[in-house]
Parts: sequence; structure tokens; C-alpha cells
Amino acid sequence: MLLDGVAFDSAIQELTERSKKSLYRTDFAAWLSDVMHERMYAKMAEISHDVLFGKNPRTLIKSANGTGKTHGAARWVLYWITVYPADESLAICTAPTLAQVRMGIFAYLKEAYGYQKTLAQSQGRAMPWPGWISEQDAWQYHTPGGNRVLAVARVPGASDAVSQFQGLRKTGGRNFIMLDEAGGVKEPIYRAIDKLMTSDDSRMAGIGNPDNLGTPFHERFIDERFAREYQLHTITAYETPNLTGEVVYPDNPEKERLLRSGLTSARFVFEMERMLKTGGEIVYDPKFDAERNLTGTPNGAFKSMVDGEFPAEGDNTFFSGTHIGNARAREIDPTGSRVIIGFDPAAMGGDESVVMVNRGGHCRIFGETISYDEGGQTRQTTGLWSHEDEVTAARRIHAIATHLGAHEVRIDAGGLGSGIAAQLMRLPEFREKCYELIKVDGSRPSQNKRRWANTRAENHDQLRDLLRGESLDLDPDDKALRSQLQAVTFDYDKYRAIAITPKKEMRTEMNGSPDRLDALILATINTKPLTENELRGLEGGETLLQDPRDLLDELFDPESEWYPM
Repeated sequence: MLLDGVAFDSAIQELTERSKKSLYRTDFAAWLSDVMHERMYAKMAEISHDVLFGKNPRTLIKSANGTGKTHGAARWVLYWITVYPADESLAICTAPTLAQVRMGIFAYLKEAYGYQKTLAQSQGRAMPWPGWISEQDAWQYHTPGGNRVLAVARVPGASDAVSQFQGLRKTGGRNFIMLDEAGGVKEPIYRAIDKLMTSDDSRMAGIGNPDNLGTPFHERFIDERFAREYQLHTITAYETPNLTGEVVYPDNPEKERLLRSGLTSARFVFEMERMLKTGGEIVYDPKFDAERNLTGTPNGAFKSMVDGEFPAEGDNTFFSGTHIGNARAREIDPTGSRVIIGFDPAAMGGDESVVMVNRGGHCRIFGETISYDEGGQTRQTTGLWSHEDEVTAARRIHAIATHLGAHEVRIDAGGLGSGIAAQLMRLPEFREKCYELIKVDGSRPSQNKRRWANTRAENHDQLRDLLRGESLDLDPDDKALRSQLQAVTFDYDKYRAIAITPKKEMRTEMNGSPDRLDALILATINTKPLTENELRGLEGGETLLQDPRDLLDELFDPESEWYPM
């Protein structure tokens, strides 16, 4: 029996596809190249092999910021559920919050699914992947017995983690559990995952930033009981292409550009070297045309953000990585809470003007897009913009505050903020405002100069207390805010009072100002001591005592209104 040409070509194509699938089951890089038309940089490729084929079924990766870890995790999930038959495989994706899974791994899954579907349609062939991705955080496919699941996002509570995960187990045994932002995952989740690892074909991987000590993530790196059961990896910023010079796509400059733009830049690393290392010498590095601190001692924030290492206790990092991580994982219901706005204006073109909205401890940058009147023209604003003149900035703030029904709007009374506040107080168009306008005077002396060197230190310390006291819910997706919190360092002045690293030094090293942090402070601190007159509440005949050393300090403090004398 002779086959016609079409049938022969079809048979050859089928054999080729079968051969490829057989190859892919032992070669992730081949699948990534042939199916996704992608490659990974060397360090991520090395880790990928361990995650999918390594001797131990459990892998944990601690990573510096901006290494492409979530993108890589999504590719592991895709590989797992598309290379083997659908009825054999299941991927369970989890993180500290469901929003993190949706905006992380599942966003990449949807993007890849759309890419494959569009590619198949353009080539006149069937979609190679089964099923569909629903808006209920599940990748499903149809069978004669009903719909089944290929991949699912689940963030169970600590008390019911075992039962929720157990109910998702695939009878075929090829279960893959992917933990994103693994540093914030609690111990019951790890125990629940272990109960899914009973078959020889099950695997798990967790990847996250080493921000916090004392977490289950941290414990598994330092406790030998756990460490010997995991393949443990570290990705430093120095191992990514922008620092190594590795070219991943020599044949495709546009793909190379896109890859590098999504990874930590050399500029960021060098800024952190100069800002977050103590001691050492700033030297010029001709290779990168940049000034660097190669010999200084890194603080905890640098270890976490750049080295991919857990911080040591006792360094000069002001905000605890544990407290930051907990606040980013915490969920506070903002319903019915008073709305307090903290606004930090951009002082320079490269800075951000930031509107931070605090609803009962639930703090987010204003994320909507609303209209406002700009001298008879309708314009739009969000809670982020670059430098604007005083009147325009006042109109933006007023529109947002009115839209939200804000109770308070707090503005830094120094520099540009003072002029914006003056416009809000004086111009007739703002006369009917629904909110109380509060000018926060950061140049005033602190309430206790033996405890805080200045009001700025006092305000930072208040925020630290709120983070310690589990009173704040910070946006887990706002990595810029996290970086600014981690970057704050401190020392002690001659009276052993807390002194935060001067803002001008932070601005120089960061190529900008910590605007999001400043807006968060304005939105959360107790402003009463900053807005009241020191003599308010005193009656005739009462005496106000003041330490004469405080008066002398003001005379010789460069930040004081009395300096220089």
C-alpha cells in the first residue's frame, strides 16, 4: 500500500512531534527553545535543570532582586503541564497572597497561552496546548467525565492548608508545587506540600528574596535537617547578564534587549554598593564607566537585594526585613476606614510625586485614573506623576482627595510641598474641600532630642513601630517601596539619638529621592505633635521647661531655620 504525499508528510510530522516530545522530557532547554522560542541565562538554566530533573525533588532558591525569578518559575510550570499528557500532570501555584500568584506566575501563564494560540492560528494549525485559563485562577481542560485541572492558584489559610492541597492531588502522581515569594510562606504550607510529595514523580520548587530571618524559608537554608532534603541555590545580581556581560541571544538583539531590560541593572547594583556598604573606598570602574564601592562591608539590605543572602542581625539597616515582609503579606480590610492621604511631591524631574492612601493601615499608592480640571481643560491623573508646578499638583491632589472622600491630606511643608499646600489653602477653587489639610513640618526639632536626632528620625521610628506592631498592610507588588524601605540606614549622634542617613546622601546614591517611603510616612504617622504649637494647651502662669542644650543644638544644626548664626 502506497501513501500519497500528503499522508506521508503528515505521518512524518507526527513521528517528528513524538520524537521531540520524547526529547523534551529530558531536555528543558530544547523545549524552551523550540516551543517558547526563548533561552535562559546561565545561572537560571543551571537551576532549571535541578528543579525539573535534579536528584532531590525539592528545590529552594534565594534570589537577589530583579533576577527574573517569577518568569522562570512560570516556565517551569508550563513545561510540567505541557510536555506530559494532561491527565498525568498538575501544577499547584502558591504565594503569600492570591494577588501575588495572579500578578506573577498566572500572568505569565496567560501571556504564554495567548502567544501559543496566536502563533498556531497564524500558521493554520491546532493549538498545541489543551484547555483554557479561566478567570477563577485555573487552567482547565475538557474530558468526557467533565472538566479537569492542569494548573491552579491556591493560597490556603494556615489552618486548612493540608485539606485544600490534598483535594488537588493528581492521581497520576505528577504533581508540581511552585512557591513564589517563598520567603513569606508559612510553615503549615510547607507541611501540606510534603503530603503531596509521596509519588516518585512529584516535585516542588520555591523561590524568593531572603528578606526575613526566622521564617520557614530561612530555616530550610540553615537547619541541616531541612537543608539536606533540598537542592539549595542562590542567585546574586552579579550572576545576571547585565553584570556578567553574558549574551543570551547573540542572533537576536531585540530579544537580548528585552531580556536585559527585565533584569536588575548594573546602575542599580552600583548605587546599592555606594549606599548600603560601610567603609571601603569609592573607585572608578572603567569596565562599567561607573563609581563603585568594591571593598566596603555590606549591610543587611545589600545582602538581601544584591547578594541574595539573608541579612545578619545587628547591621545598620533601620527597618527589619522580617517586619517589611510581614507587612507585605498582611491583609487588612480597608472597608469603612478613614481615608488619610500622604503626598510627597517630586522635587526634581527624575523623582516621583506620590499619593499614598491609608485606609485603616491598608496603604496603597492611588491606582485609579480620574479626571480633573486644569484651567478649563480636562486632564487625567493617577497617584504617580513626575515634577509639576504648584497649582497643577494642587489640582491633582484635590481631585484625588475629593474622589476618595478623604478625611486628611498631609503634605510635607518643606520645599515644593509648602507651595502646593499654600495653593490648596488660598485659591478659591479649593475653598469647598472636604478634607483637613495638614502641613507636616519636617524641619522642627524632635519631641525628644535624646531619642531622635531630628523630626525625620522620629517619623521613621514611628513607621518602624507600626511595622513592628503589625498595624500596616503594604502592597506586595510595590517592589520600589520595598527597596526604599530596605535601603534606609541609620547611625547614632553624639547624644546616642537615632540619626537616619541624610536624605541628600540617599538622593545622590539612588539617583533620586525615596518618594514612596516619604509618602508612606506622611500617610501613617501621628501628625498631632508636628502640627500643634509647643505652647498649645498651656494656661497663664504655667511654665514651659526646655533644655538649653536643645537651643544650642538648633543654633548649630544645618537643618535648623536658625542656622547659621
